[in-house]
Amino acid sequence: MASTSRRNFLALSTLALAGSSVTGCSIVGGAGDALTDSGSDSTETVAPLDKSRTLVAYFSVPETDDPDGMTEDESNSSHVVDGKVLGNTQYVAQIIGERTGSEVFRIETAEELPLDHDTLEDLALKQQETDERPKLKALIPNLDSYDTVFIGYPIWWYDLPMPMYTFLEEHDFSGKTVILFNTHGGSRLSETVETITDALSDATVIGNALTISRDDMDSAEGAVTDWLDSLGQ
Repeated sequence: MASTSRRNFLALSTLALAGSSVTGCSIVGGAGDALTDSGSDSTETVAPLDKSRTLVAYFSVPETDDPDGMTEDESNSSHVVDGKVLGNTQYVAQIIGERTGSEVFRIETAEELPLDHDTLEDLALKQQETDERPKLKALIPNLDSYDTVFIGYPIWWYDLPMPMYTFLEEHDFSGKTVILFNTHGGSRLSETVETITDALSDATVIGNALTISRDDMDSAEGAVTDWLDSLGQ
């Protein structure tokens, strides 16, 4: 179980940083900063994508599949499209896939994650504190077929969700171009570009990452389009 002292420390940190370190899938909670823009000052571009050799891989956990009568936490973690509930990061991944013509792969844990917000929050923190590597349901079966991989994730407890560490460590991204995007509730990229760049030292990780507040899902299509334009796509 999560420690009370850790929770209090994080709460105080949130106040001190004026909302700059909350989460994307509403783990912890807190108001978003209403930013929908590139997460870095980088104007780095990439060569035109070959859609047949480009993949979008993402991790996302919408806390409900029922679009009616959502709680605030459920609403924070999801976006409803044509009556279907999508996780925030899932929604952005689908937009990127459509805009680039790429295949899309969902990163899932072998053991189903709880959808109750408090239970999921506690589990996410426990995994982080113990540096756990949750087992994944499946790995990308044909990663060698792709030259470019978009990787998307929410921010949980000011960091990557621990299943993302499993994902990064169990795939070989050597020689590939990796482009990052995330969703958040106030913390934006939370130094995850640096974390992933260090983890994938044999890949080219593009610094021009996209970060979208959970409060800005309605404008995500435009944000993705502008970002892809900034990447030269």
